[in-house]
Amino acid sequence: MASNPHDAQAVGAEPVPALEERSGSASSAQGALSALWYRLVAPRWRTLALVAPDDGARAWRLAQGLVEVAKGGPTPLKAVNALGASLERLAAVAHVLSPKKLQTTSDVTRFIVVADSPLEAPASIGLLSSCDSVVLLLERGRTRIPDGRRILELVGPERFVGAVLGSW
Repeated sequence: MASNPHDAQAVGAEPVPALEERSGSASSAQGALSALWYRLVAPRWRTLALVAPDDGARAWRLAQGLVEVAKGGPTPLKAVNALGASLERLAAVAHVLSPKKLQTTSDVTRFIVVADSPLEAPASIGLLSSCDSVVLLLERGRTRIPDGRRILELVGPERFVGAVLGSW
């Protein structure tokens, strides 16, 4: 494992099987979620943000799926839904999940945070920037490459551990 927890190479260079919701079976979708989780669990992070440039509900479904896959593992995982949150709620979540705050507790729980795209809700930049790592969710035939690049610029490329391409 790389010594820098934000190093994209720590996640692995091989693609994870596509996460198919429409045409794939439940077992193949579960297998893809498991493969994704085992790639994401390797880097050291306490807070991982999932952000989709054009569909936050999709990110929330993925977060819930990852929590389900991680059940019974050695480290608890909780999903935090910040979609549509007010500026005050975004600031409160960012504060509670800040590295300083999490270091003061003996709890080892990891958090997956789902926030609106900073292209649609600029207030989410603060929350996304406070997370240890960020995964960009892209949708084949829908997500515009310039939108993904812009999110990378806004949040900071050093936080990104990768992207997931799906055909939801």
